[in-house]
Amino acid sequence: MSAATTTEEAAATSSTPRERGTLKHTLPRRPIFLIGLVWAASATLATMLSLHSLPSVYDTSWQIFFGVASLGSASALVGLVFGDSLSHSLAFGAALLIARYCSGASIVEASPPLVVAALASIRGTRAIISNLDWEFMFSSTTLHACCLLPFLTAVYLLIASDFNVKAPGLFSITPSCTVAFITLALMHYYNKNRAHKHGYLLTSEMKSHAVFVANAIILSASLMTQDEPFYMVIVVFLLGSMFALLMSLFFAGVADSWYTVGSGQFQMVSLDSVGMMVYFFWPAIIIYFRFVDKYGDYIGGKSITAFGYLKSMGLLTDSPLKSGDDIFSFSFVIMLAIITAVGVPVLNALCPLGGYLYSRAYTHGQPNTKQVALCISYSDLPKDRTTLWAILADKKKEDQATAVLNIFVTLEDLKMHPSELKLIAAKGHKLSLEPTEFIGLSLFQKTAATCNIEFAHYEYTEVLGEAPAWLLAKSVDAIGRHPSLFHKASDLGMKVVYWSTLVKVASGKLTSQQKDVIIGDCQDKNGGSIIYVTSDNSTSNTTAPLCEVVGMLDEFTFESLSSVARDDPTMVL
Repeated sequence: MSAATTTEEAAATSSTPRERGTLKHTLPRRPIFLIGLVWAASATLATMLSLHSLPSVYDTSWQIFFGVASLGSASALVGLVFGDSLSHSLAFGAALLIARYCSGASIVEASPPLVVAALASIRGTRAIISNLDWEFMFSSTTLHACCLLPFLTAVYLLIASDFNVKAPGLFSITPSCTVAFITLALMHYYNKNRAHKHGYLLTSEMKSHAVFVANAIILSASLMTQDEPFYMVIVVFLLGSMFALLMSLFFAGVADSWYTVGSGQFQMVSLDSVGMMVYFFWPAIIIYFRFVDKYGDYIGGKSITAFGYLKSMGLLTDSPLKSGDDIFSFSFVIMLAIITAVGVPVLNALCPLGGYLYSRAYTHGQPNTKQVALCISYSDLPKDRTTLWAILADKKKEDQATAVLNIFVTLEDLKMHPSELKLIAAKGHKLSLEPTEFIGLSLFQKTAATCNIEFAHYEYTEVLGEAPAWLLAKSVDAIGRHPSLFHKASDLGMKVVYWSTLVKVASGKLTSQQKDVIIGDCQDKNGGSIIYVTSDNSTSNTTAPLCEVVGMLDEFTFESLSSVARDDPTMVL
């Protein structure tokens, strides 16, 4: 009996693929627990920082500070987990609305993010906010300007005051500016040194949404500064958002530097990152705050003396600012708002946190394999595919019927073109699923997302006689980033794919810059690249671009997604 049981257990174990070098079997069934830990930690840190900024209210207001910081942290985490700015806009506006209402103030200041979210729910207005270019927010100049704000703010507060502020007050601005600079510096370093230089995970529509949301957040923060008694509400709220962003940037940046493949390896590296926090960063934070408590008055007093001496020497002039107690100035609030407004979409473009938490997601496969995956949506395929099939068949390698093209199909494609899809699969190409587009906020599309993918999974199995293995996480319009969608995909045995190189075809052929990008990305990792070709408009013919990609990468093998991103690959160094 025991021998038979052992045999059955071994068979069951062997039938379940294991990701090499991962913690696959520790993949949490309820990632909300991990998200809750980050939320609690970031809210606690924001509260501690706020209390040190205004120590006089420590005994009476820490509960209020923690509540407001929790709202700010939760709003940022919603934007990161759902992977889009519209969800962040709604969460930010709703959380700020609650904070303002509980503090007995007007709720008008929270309206700009909510207005943007409402406009995105209507088909006509959504089209307007989906057509704005967003590339400037990724530029080095923008991030450099943001990184200068903490220093400029601190200098402004010191020089522009009449030096009548108490020493602890002058020194209290330093911790907040330090954390702000660390967050922006990490974001800039991560963006500049990311593993995939041209693999931003946001579509053009999602980038456009981020512009409107960023402006709405900054406008809302600026309106809050008009009501001086409620400075601390928006400051603590934005500090909570900043700490949530900082912790998420840290986990994502460390994993990117190790070039993790898939959710399992991401979680394994993140577990090591938690150890780094416990053994190094938390003690450093505690020591820092102890240092502020012990030497804050002394350093603040010496600073006042030094500035007074420079003022008496004529090196500093009297400032027009007369409010010496205005520690958190307009510029400081706007600095914190910029961090949230820019940081959330930047991180969403660099790392799919929601996909890594709720599914087995991949942005690339294993490197050093000389294998790449060329992907395209069925709707972007050319009408006449004779030339394309011939080129792909000519570029086949050993043991291949053809160079493989990975094609994403929706539920509607499966219902309308079953015969054609069968012919494509018979040629040796691989079909995967893509969610159907919906208009509205993805935050409220849970039922639509799960039902759509269930129906598509069933229809795919009926048409092709096998279950689909992959699901494309395309964009917010296609509810392709909803956590419920990812969770359902895992339950159905599917893995989620993003891309490492995004190629947008606008004129029916590749530009010289796009060619350099494709070649550089593939040669950089020597395999494992997932190239997603998409058309900017319905009139663009993708035959020439696809053939150009195949022709440029003659040294690589075009394989299916399951071959490029394998569960248990051989170790090739």
